[in-house]
Amino acid sequence: MARYHAVLIDRPSNWSPAGPDDVPPEPGPLGEVLAEADDLFTALRAAVAYNQAPPAQPPRWAVVVEPGSLGCTWRSARLCTPIRYQVVGIWWPVGWEPQSPLDVPNCVWRAQGTPAGENLDYPRAAAVARALNQQSLDHGTAAWYVVLAVESEPLSQTVSYDAAGVETMVQVRRLHVVRPEAGASSGDCSYCPAQSFECAKAEWTSLEQTDRLVRHRNLVPQD
Repeated sequence: MARYHAVLIDRPSNWSPAGPDDVPPEPGPLGEVLAEADDLFTALRAAVAYNQAPPAQPPRWAVVVEPGSLGCTWRSARLCTPIRYQVVGIWWPVGWEPQSPLDVPNCVWRAQGTPAGENLDYPRAAAVARALNQQSLDHGTAAWYVVLAVESEPLSQTVSYDAAGVETMVQVRRLHVVRPEAGASSGDCSYCPAQSFECAKAEWTSLEQTDRLVRHRNLVPQD
């Protein structure tokens, strides 16, 4: 399991963050560890709380990293913020009944989407998921939607080229299926044929998974 740190860096005097988990374009060296946790969102909440507090002297800023993992910004840690949020469809488990439009089943292991869609802030992503799921409840459709949190830097990246001049980039990214802490639950598994399984008893606020993203680019000019 990954270990996350909220770490302080120097805040550039001429930089205006786009949000409380934004990162300067050229961050300096990593400094004091503010918090550490196994869960991404525990470290993220600590970083956001620090960044929203009155500015420190000298000015500092908190970012979230995975220490010990090779990153693009720092070789000693992979940069996880800023977090991107997306809304994707999942399979609706047989026998599962939601209690609210923000519920997420415990047994959702793979979202039917990729981290290549529209990026949203969290309040907007939660509102979109709620609206889509309310439509499913009102009209009895089998579609259900959840919020995905996508970490900034990939776990790994490889680039290859073929004889036709096509560049293929493969990124493995860590994603998190988010269950809101307020107003959401795992729903009702009473009618699920697998209700005696461990997944029916598990509770979580975020579920970690990985996604393989492949991009192709033709490097040879086309006539």
